[in-house]
Amino acid sequence: MRDDRLDNFKGLLIALVMVGHVIEPLRGRFGWVDGLYAYIYLFHMPMFAYVSGILSSRSADKEQLTKILTHLILPYLFLEVLYSLFDHLAFSRDTFELSFLTPYWILWYLVSLAAWRILLPIFSRFRFPIIASLITGLACGMGTLGLELSFSRTFVFFPFFIAGHYWHAPITRKLDAFRHSKRLASFVALSYLLILLIMPNTFGFSTRWLHGSLTYSDLGVAWSEGMLIRLYLYGLATLLGLSFLSLIPKARTFASRYGQQSLSIYILHGFIVKTILALGLYLQITSGWQAALLTLSSLLLLPLLSSPLASRLVRFITNPFGINDLLTAKRSAGK
Repeated sequence: MRDDRLDNFKGLLIALVMVGHVIEPLRGRFGWVDGLYAYIYLFHMPMFAYVSGILSSRSADKEQLTKILTHLILPYLFLEVLYSLFDHLAFSRDTFELSFLTPYWILWYLVSLAAWRILLPIFSRFRFPIIASLITGLACGMGTLGLELSFSRTFVFFPFFIAGHYWHAPITRKLDAFRHSKRLASFVALSYLLILLIMPNTFGFSTRWLHGSLTYSDLGVAWSEGMLIRLYLYGLATLLGLSFLSLIPKARTFASRYGQQSLSIYILHGFIVKTILALGLYLQITSGWQAALLTLSSLLLLPLLSSPLASRLVRFITNPFGINDLLTAKRSAGK
C-alpha cells in the first residue's frame, strides 16, 4: 500500500529539483532568481535523502545487493555514457569526455543512493547511527575528495538519509499531534522565502555550500569554521524541510503521481535543461518576467515526464540490453 503523503512530498521535491535546475543558468542576472535558488537548495536535496532513507532497507543480503546493482549502479553506468554523449553532441565539444568516477551533473544522486544503501547496515550497528552520520557529514569536508565518486555529497546528506530511515514515523506523529504545526510551518516556509527573495544573501553564505560537493578547502574556510557553517545549514534544512513535510496532504493529490514517477522525472529533465542551454535560449531571457515565465513553464513538464511513455523510455535507457533482467532472473533462479 502506497503512502500518499510520502508520494505528495516526493512530488513537491521533484518539482523543486526541476525548477532549481531550470533557473540555475539565470543566477547572477536576477536577484529573485538567486533568492529562489538558495531557498530551494537549502532543503530539497537533504529532504530527498530523507525520503530515500524511509524507502531503504538495512538488510545486507544478496537480494538487497543485487537490487543496488541492478536498480542503481548499472543504470548509473548506462546514463553516464548517455549523458556524456548527449553533452558532447549538444555542445559540439572537441573531445568526448567520460568518467565513471566523477558523475555527470545530476547523476551523483544515483551513486550516493547506492552508497547510502550500502552504508546503512554498517551504520545500523552503531548505538547512535544519527550521531555517527553527523560526525562523518561534518568531517568529510576536511579531506580532499569532493566530486569524485560523489564522495562529499554522499556523506554531507547522509544524516538526513539516516534520520528518514529511523525517525520518519515518530517525526510525522509529533507533527500531526502538534495543534499549531501547520500555522507555524506556513510561517517558517513563507518567512524563509520572502527573506531570500528580498535579500538573497541574508544568511551570509555562498550557495556553493548548499550543493554539498566541495571540501572546506575548496570553499575557502578552515575546517573548524566549515563544520560550524555546515552544522548551521543542517539546522536550516531541517527546519524548512520539516515545515514542508507538516504541510503535505495525507490524501492522494495530483502531486502523488509525480512522486511515484520521481525517478523518471529526475533522469529525463536533465536532457531538457541541457537542450535549452545548448540552443542558447537562456541568452534570449533579458527581463524578470521572461525568467518567471520560464520558471513556471518548467512545471508543465511534470505531467509529460511522469507519463507511462516516459516511464517506458527510462526503463529502456537504464536497461538497454536487458542486463538487469538477466541478473534479477539469475538471482531468482538461484533461490
